[in-house]
Amino acid sequence: MESGPNNTEGFNQKQSRGGRGQKRFRRGGYRGNRGSYNYNKNYYNNQNMNYYNRYPSQFQSQQNYNPFMQQQMLYRTEMYICSRYRNLIDINIKNSSLYEKIDSNSKFFIIKSFSEEDVHKSIKYGVWSSSKNGNLTLSNAFQLTKEKNGNVYLIFSCNGSGRYVGIARMKTPCDENRTFEFWTQDGKWPGLFDVEWLFIKDVPFKEFKDIIITMKDGETKPISNARDTQEVPFEQAKIMFEKISKYQNSNTILEYFEFYDLRQENYEKNMQMKKNMDNQKYQQQPNNININSNVNNNNVENKDEKNDAK
Repeated sequence: MESGPNNTEGFNQKQSRGGRGQKRFRRGGYRGNRGSYNYNKNYYNNQNMNYYNRYPSQFQSQQNYNPFMQQQMLYRTEMYICSRYRNLIDINIKNSSLYEKIDSNSKFFIIKSFSEEDVHKSIKYGVWSSSKNGNLTLSNAFQLTKEKNGNVYLIFSCNGSGRYVGIARMKTPCDENRTFEFWTQDGKWPGLFDVEWLFIKDVPFKEFKDIIITMKDGETKPISNARDTQEVPFEQAKIMFEKISKYQNSNTILEYFEFYDLRQENYEKNMQMKKNMDNQKYQQQPNNININSNVNNNNVENKDEKNDAK
């Protein structure tokens, strides 16, 4: 999203795109268990969370909605980002010439996310975590580039989306002792490191069909076939940076921030309610133990009195 009353870069009227022979990727939708917080059924079945019903034109994109409604949703999204995430308003403009200044000692990696909700959390909180091996690869690259005054850049994509969604820069190595409680698959992603987002825009894979690299397994394939933490050679990465920087996008994940924020708030409420219920149960247990112990003591005393009477 860019600033300016008539500039709608970062927002769209097309709400979904296909993903290379896979099921259509619907933003704000639910693809299997990828979009769940720890597969929490109560979270999805909560009757108070009826955002789909309230705003179908934004999140259920299988039908054609009238242009007026689409424009209203576009305006709503702009106002939401401007009020809560002002630092993201002109992020693409501020870094538009970054590809011209990239240090040759920098390294570049493809990041594949299971869920767009995790990308939302990364942008919102400025953090990320990969698999154990992935974190090790990124941390080693961070240390090497830091010694040479370079950077590690992460080019993000979501599985099945058919597009890249933005670029971030690593700010710290991975700390295995840090955890993040809002990933969609709790406990699967150990460790945490800080990132700074530089571009937030959707760029389809077809824009990079001419970029061919050697994958981890030794095969030569288009960059769109890259898996998580696949390193991209400097020259190809610089081309990707330039393409992403110059691409005139009509869609970004920022459109769905309100939706994902509401989902997170609802999840946090459910978790807090669960914690409160667990605490109440825990507090009641000692009282039950004391009552039982008092009853047992009384029984023993009564038996002793009966024996004395005999």
